[in-house]
Amino acid sequence: MTSPILDPLSDRRLALIGAGVIGRILIQRLEALNFPRDQLILCDASPERGARLQQEFGLKTCPLADECCRADIWLIATPPDAVPPTLHTLAPRLSDEQTIISFAAGVSLARMEALLPESVAVARIMPNALSFIGRGVNPVAFGRGCSLDARAQVQAILNALGESIVLDDRQMNWAVGLTGASMRWLLPVLEGMTQAGLDAGLNESDARWLAARMMAGTAALAQETMLPFDALKEMTSLQVTDEDEIIRIFREAARRAKELADEMEAGQAT
Repeated sequence: MTSPILDPLSDRRLALIGAGVIGRILIQRLEALNFPRDQLILCDASPERGARLQQEFGLKTCPLADECCRADIWLIATPPDAVPPTLHTLAPRLSDEQTIISFAAGVSLARMEALLPESVAVARIMPNALSFIGRGVNPVAFGRGCSLDARAQVQAILNALGESIVLDDRQMNWAVGLTGASMRWLLPVLEGMTQAGLDAGLNESDARWLAARMMAGTAALAQETMLPFDALKEMTSLQVTDEDEIIRIFREAARRAKELADEMEAGQAT
């Protein structure tokens, strides 16, 4: 039985274009929530790759350019530079009440909307590695044509991936930098905490559990109390990091993500 969180998609046909890391996360999360296989099709520009995907996932596949590649909701999980040509191929067959959901970094809503009929709803989602287990922190931006029904359908996809926050499209590149930098900074901290537990004689499972629960609990404390960060830090006398340097790292990551997106947008416009 399909999970209730997918109810807005109950009579919708989905087409997934691109089956890289993000595409595979989408497939696995939809399957975990028992989304009907006959309502999901994989479309790919390469027939050979499509055949491999059909064998791997047991889902119907269809070449992107063929008429059989039709859907109510299109999940665009291609590399960023493939988004414009993909939308150019799809545009002639799109009509009212259809929705495009892009998972590609660096391709703005304005850029996508310029390539599509005005009646087509467009949204952007920036998933991350946590989405793989349904605990993602997924920023979303909605385009001008997103009706309440379209937003409900997008929200169902978001619910399958974890939690979400609505942002302005101009903030999406910042979100990419923040989530990407967070993973690469937090994991070494978690690894170091785990190693300290091992050095103290804990086994691998207990050391990792203790480190992970401390990290998750600290995040919950910050969110649920909304105490100033200085007040939270005063709860322990130990200071083992250069806090100013950490702030600089995250600001630089966000700046670099925006810079890369701007470069990509400029390249697509020429």
